[in-house]
Amino acid sequence: MAESAHSLLQERKYPFIFAFFILLIFVTLRLISNSQTPAATAADLAKSNPFPSNPKTPPLSSPSNSSTISLNNDSSIGNITTDSNTNTGASVDNAAAVDDGDQVVDVEWELCKGSAAVDYIPCLDNWNAIKALPSRRHMEHRERHCPDPTPKCLVPLPKGYRIPVPWPKSRDMIWYNNVPHPKLTEYKKDQHWVVKSGDYFVFPGGGTQFKNGVNQYIESIEKTLPVIEWGKKTRVILDVGCGVASFGGALLDRNVITVSFAPKDEHEAQIQFALERGIPAMLSVIGTQKLTFPDNSYDLIHCARCRVHWDADGGKPLMELNRMLRPGGYFIWYVPLDSCLVPLPVDSDKWPSPWPERLINTPQSLSAEPDAEETFKGDTRHWSALVSEVYLGGLGINWSSVRNVMDMNAGYGSFAAALINQPLWVMNVVPIHRPDTLSAIFDRGLIGTYHDWCESFNTYPRTYDLLHSSFLLRNLSMRCDIIAVAAEMDRILRPGGYLLVQDTIETITKITPILKSLQWSIKVHQEQFLVGTKDFWRPDAGN
Repeated sequence: MAESAHSLLQERKYPFIFAFFILLIFVTLRLISNSQTPAATAADLAKSNPFPSNPKTPPLSSPSNSSTISLNNDSSIGNITTDSNTNTGASVDNAAAVDDGDQVVDVEWELCKGSAAVDYIPCLDNWNAIKALPSRRHMEHRERHCPDPTPKCLVPLPKGYRIPVPWPKSRDMIWYNNVPHPKLTEYKKDQHWVVKSGDYFVFPGGGTQFKNGVNQYIESIEKTLPVIEWGKKTRVILDVGCGVASFGGALLDRNVITVSFAPKDEHEAQIQFALERGIPAMLSVIGTQKLTFPDNSYDLIHCARCRVHWDADGGKPLMELNRMLRPGGYFIWYVPLDSCLVPLPVDSDKWPSPWPERLINTPQSLSAEPDAEETFKGDTRHWSALVSEVYLGGLGINWSSVRNVMDMNAGYGSFAAALINQPLWVMNVVPIHRPDTLSAIFDRGLIGTYHDWCESFNTYPRTYDLLHSSFLLRNLSMRCDIIAVAAEMDRILRPGGYLLVQDTIETITKITPILKSLQWSIKVHQEQFLVGTKDFWRPDAGN
């Protein structure tokens, strides 16, 4: 048969058959070419998004032919206001001029100052504001006090910093030099929180309350109260005063996602340890301000010797806990003499579907507007297609190196939902100037928080592997100093980490030279996706 076909083509006795073969080859090549090119798919998917980020906001105007942004070396840039005992670091300037086609950005980046600059968190390290507080009785000094103007300095790297240990190995061990804080190894050595072993910190799974190990502790809770059903009924947990987050880390094996939180410096670097391990965690405190979570959001709240006086001020801390706990949820409070499981009144009609069905089912807190359900379903379909067809294979991101992810403009959390089968977790951030969809995110069994991106986020430097921004930056450039936003993204992102932006070409054109001035490598796909990769460069390194 092969010889017959060959002779037909060679002798061309039947012109119509020859033409048919040529047409067949052309169509086949065309189909192969289309299947290997994500360009058209990406464009179509972007246009089909049923949940636009801000349809009422006009796009940015095209950039001028020459735009120069200069950060002069004045007192408002690159300075951390610390007390006299810590303000010993030297200031280092480094000018970076980038000519990016139509735009020229001239930025003088400066290292943050002070001996504590490596772990600088602007809104938690504002020592002038902290010193001026009339009282610290209610943990006011651990709450947010953001400096004005927002700092634009770059945090230095710890000496000997290297790419973090990959997940899941990182749950058990991390590089010592990445979080060089050894105090807990002595302070909690009898409780086996963390142990130094050569170049590593090792986490044995111990804790103040885990006398027989964290897994046995978790099993004892479910044995005491089987209705909890880890990973089915109980999916989203808040762990108050979390230690090094071994409780939340162990629950990941049971399809439970835990937001572990504690104040900064209450135990040295405990939240930094948690994030370096690849476990969801935030810096926060139960004080005088509401926590940045919606009402009725958590299935269970856990406190194991968390040192919170729940009955203080007439029970205000307990009222805040009650605000965040879903009706029918549980508060597990471990105290030295006994463990106390306090169920709230159960309203089974309001409890979400079992996991994993709740991820795709319509959230109970969804708006009552007529088209809300279809908008939600369309948003879920859109992100499922965009992530699978473009993000995971078409943008050059090494997803195997990605563990800690932040969606800076999360909407319904559909980006996180589309990544649910990847070995990573997503902190879904709902900006305060956007529609409030955070309750819907928790209804889906995901985690998140509110935030204003004109200020710094409550996390240590170098704690996320990937930042995702979908049609956020064009709005921020109208409200905030975009240079300060870029410095904050640089602070949060680990060296080797990615910034993935979907936005208008005008916005991408504006942000590209700023990111290049940070010595990030930048690739733009289809005039709507920007992928930036952070390097190890710091101003004192020169380059």
